[in-house]
Amino acid sequence: MTALYIASKILTFPGAYLRGFWEQLTCKILGLPVEVPGYLRIDEACGHVEHGLAQKGFAAYLMATGPGFMNFVTGFPIFLAGFINLVFLGIRPSDSIGFFILYVLLTYVGISLLCNIFPLVEDAMNLYDVAFAQKKMNIIGRIFAFIPSIIAYAGAYLEKYAVTVILWIVFIVLSFI
Repeated sequence: MTALYIASKILTFPGAYLRGFWEQLTCKILGLPVEVPGYLRIDEACGHVEHGLAQKGFAAYLMATGPGFMNFVTGFPIFLAGFINLVFLGIRPSDSIGFFILYVLLTYVGISLLCNIFPLVEDAMNLYDVAFAQKKMNIIGRIFAFIPSIIAYAGAYLEKYAVTVILWIVFIVLSFI
């Protein structure tokens, strides 16, 4: 599955690259060491930054959810700007080739950002471990981290096996049928 994962990251390289940037920025903010710089390496951490694991509750939460949240906040409006014009307004190349290309690019960039919102499996496991196994968060923090940690954990496995990219491809194909 590593080849499929790397192919999905290369296919969605704008989102993978920006996700790596958000992770490195989060590591700088939290003071976590970045072990291997570079965002688009051809290995199992493609689109991510290899870093030390956070040992405190909020740091683990921010490392697992912060970069994905930033990709979502950036990608969703970009995706909507292109997708609405292509699907609901029906812009075709015969209407305006320039606008059609712009909307296709906006849709692609938005989808590539949305395909890369989940953390590495190690970051999701670290969040669960710090918050619930080691109980380094207080009860209020664990309550607020419960649902995001489940989403991050499940999404990390979906992204690891390129299911997010496949689902987006199916969604786009079905919307144009």
